[in-house]
Amino acid sequence: MDLPSMPKSERTKPRIAISTLGCKTNFYESAVIAQSFGDIELVDFDQNADIYIINTCTVTNRTDYKSRNLIRKALAFKSDRPSVKVVVTGCFAQRSFEEICALGAVDLVVDNQNKLDIADILAGKENHFTDIMDATDFAYKPVDSMLGHTRAFQKIQDGCDFYCAYCAVPYARGHSRSARFPDVIEQAKLFAANGFKEIVLGGVNLGLYKCGDKDLADVVTGIAEIQDIELIRISSIEPQLLSTGLLQNLKAVEKLCPHFHIPLQSGSDSILKNMGRHYNTLLIKELVDSIISYYPDSAIGFDVICGFPAESDELFDETYQFLQSLPIAYLHVFPYSKRKDTKAEKMPGHLPNIIKSRRVKALTELSNSKRLAYITRLRDNGTVCRGINESTSSKYAEILSDHYIRLRIPGTYPQGTLVNCNIRDCEVQAN
Repeated sequence: MDLPSMPKSERTKPRIAISTLGCKTNFYESAVIAQSFGDIELVDFDQNADIYIINTCTVTNRTDYKSRNLIRKALAFKSDRPSVKVVVTGCFAQRSFEEICALGAVDLVVDNQNKLDIADILAGKENHFTDIMDATDFAYKPVDSMLGHTRAFQKIQDGCDFYCAYCAVPYARGHSRSARFPDVIEQAKLFAANGFKEIVLGGVNLGLYKCGDKDLADVVTGIAEIQDIELIRISSIEPQLLSTGLLQNLKAVEKLCPHFHIPLQSGSDSILKNMGRHYNTLLIKELVDSIISYYPDSAIGFDVICGFPAESDELFDETYQFLQSLPIAYLHVFPYSKRKDTKAEKMPGHLPNIIKSRRVKALTELSNSKRLAYITRLRDNGTVCRGINESTSSKYAEILSDHYIRLRIPGTYPQGTLVNCNIRDCEVQAN
């Protein structure tokens, strides 16, 4: 890896800026990429660096836009200092190779399967941009830091074989593949040895994790046996994969956070069918009832897409009324975003942005009321919350609790330690 031209006596360790868009899987991968460079100085993306790495996302038009802007920002630094290296990877890079090259003098575009090898490629290893659909192995390199995060994000699965009508992610991540179970445990032990107390398990379609006869419940159980790990959180999981059997097995793990984030996408059976989803609202209602039977105070959150093609006012109202009827804790709401080469792109009935924005606003307001009602329920029940202190203050701790409520607790607690508190004694913060 060549440093910018300067007298040898003035050379220092490489300065690297990494900007990460999108999911927790990307954040884990960025941490691996950074560590693979060895002794470096990590700097903010708006500072002078020797290497700029953009780990992109393509889940919406908005993330494509952000990805392009970050690339242009890095190229502006390079225009002043031609020795600067600009590296682009991630899902937007996988799907838009030629568009990225057309933006300017990008030094390296790396596909998702080989992104963990960026340091080796810059050092001279050949770079062959590969078709992600050909990937069969789970790319794994151990990492012991998390780019400043207090909680450890651990990727255990990649790819998706569901091909929902609106989604570009399978075309950017390839077929489902899972980490070897021994590697999962090795990585979790490494996080524990480096002071992490909470692990957030992630993947592109986490519920598809499978290694031999090991499934997601085995992963949670195995990590829970690591003494220094205090909390385990599951990131987004498809509703049809969160089965009663899986819930029963998870319930036995006391370290598991009672927090379930589910990509629902719509509360209309008609829209769900058009989306190519593998369930209906009856399954969702039964799933919510099942979760609450195992975890009475659990935080249940949904992703919801507004304005899918041909979503009439009546069909949107079906979604609104369905969501209103459920004892959920929050919603993550997105306007439908047309993605190239997906089935939905070619569907009739695409809606204007003004309608999508109006519906997003309505569901965001519903989410706010659901969150307030959930917090009130926790307070009424005197729920005990747990979380890892993210604050460096000597006067209070701040945690993202196991119930997915950000809390501030008076007192002195070392950063990175587990805090237990009654929610009645805490100040609720914005998530």
